[in-house]
Amino acid sequence: MTTTPPPLVLSHLTLQAAGRPLACLPHLTLNRGEVLHLLGPNGAGKTTLLRVLAGELPATGRAEVLGPPPGSLAARAATAWVPTHAPLPDDLTAEESLHFTAALWRRPVQPLLTLAAALGLTRWLGAWPTELSQGTRQKVALSGALGLPLTLLDEPFGTLDSAARQVTREAIQTAARAGNAFIITTHGNELATMDVQTLSLDSA
Repeated sequence: MTTTPPPLVLSHLTLQAAGRPLACLPHLTLNRGEVLHLLGPNGAGKTTLLRVLAGELPATGRAEVLGPPPGSLAARAATAWVPTHAPLPDDLTAEESLHFTAALWRRPVQPLLTLAAALGLTRWLGAWPTELSQGTRQKVALSGALGLPLTLLDEPFGTLDSAARQVTREAIQTAARAGNAFIITTHGNELATMDVQTLSLDSA
């Protein structure tokens, strides 16, 4: 019987920026349903690692997302990536953006709309991105990101109010129980009440 590879396997992955080494990860396996809290000082490579796993930056060593390397079509189809300042399509309303996201990932749109409502977005669904605050745009992006095998979240709580932070934590926990894996960076203790693993990156 064929077994599904883990959402993420890293081996001797070396991160670089501007030609200098940032960090090396000798080995890491992230299994289904696991949440990894990525820690480290500014400049240690946390965002760089997420961008590598999203297929935006190169790195040396081995990285596999459900088997294929980051940046491949198969890996992109299995990975959701929400950066600190999450971009939204300029020509789509918030609701249209969620419909587009659902269609892109071949997922039903209702769970996305349900999470959006729980995050307090109902009154903003017809608004354009230019009409939304950074925190509201972040909520829209988060609403579309929590149903894939691997989700990468860079400082997802920074622009959220306390109620939205709690909703987001609960949504992450629900998605993890369904077998999805997460890598999350934070500057605070937003994950303190959750069952997470931790990985610290230290500047080279």
